[in-house]
Amino acid sequence: MIHPDTEFAAQEANKAVALRLYEEVINGEQKPVIDEIFAADVLVHDPFTGNQRGVEAFKGILSLFEIAFPHHRVVVERAIAEGDWVAVLHTHHATHTGPFMSLPPTGRSVVVNGLEFFRFADGRIVEFWRKDDDASLLMQLGLLAALPPEQKVSSFWSGE
Repeated sequence: MIHPDTEFAAQEANKAVALRLYEEVINGEQKPVIDEIFAADVLVHDPFTGNQRGVEAFKGILSLFEIAFPHHRVVVERAIAEGDWVAVLHTHHATHTGPFMSLPPTGRSVVVNGLEFFRFADGRIVEFWRKDDDASLLMQLGLLAALPPEQKVSSFWSGE
């Protein structure tokens, strides 16, 4: 059995590595850090690109957003570690100044909430799930229609 202090220390170390993605890679724009924190054969789960293996898959996702939203910033609200897992609740703040999904730049500012999960082995990220609120992003860019005000969600429950 792992001693509780040792397990806690490992969880905190994993959390610190996950936070480097937001603090150093995204906010600090230090792309070489990616190779320090991700395993070369990381498994990346992403709603836009599907499941892919390899650090280049993660770099591709980041590039997709960096081209469309250069110099975007992220605020971390909470990071939670349990076992080999870390979950990070965060919010992206960006301006759409580059092409994104065949949409030319709109100049719109967007705020996108996200939740990402990381699985660790030997101090590196070996699995990554991006669960940002892509529907909200697409609505803010005008690529997805928002629910009309007259169609209230509560009407479903009230039978209207």
